[in-house]
Amino acid sequence: MDTDHEVALIEHGDWRVGIYLAWVRLEQRFAGRAELHLARVMRCRIGLGWGIDSEPEAIASLRGRAIAFIADWHSRKHDADSEFSEL
Repeated sequence: MDTDHEVALIEHGDWRVGIYLAWVRLEQRFAGRAELHLARVMRCRIGLGWGIDSEPEAIASLRGRAIAFIADWHSRKHDADSEFSEL
């Protein structure tokens, strides 16, 4: 597997989403993750749970899942009992 590298950076409100991909030669697919940061602190990591053979499709999948997470997070009430845990 090639070393992963940041292929996209998305600014979404107060959130910064870095998308990292690597080409898995044996499977001929991309593997990757999205790292979601709020106020410069990583709050969530989303993995690409299956290989995708197109870099644009892999980026779109991770981007969509990251934006959905952010939207869901903003739709919920937050108080002292619902804060993030340390990653």
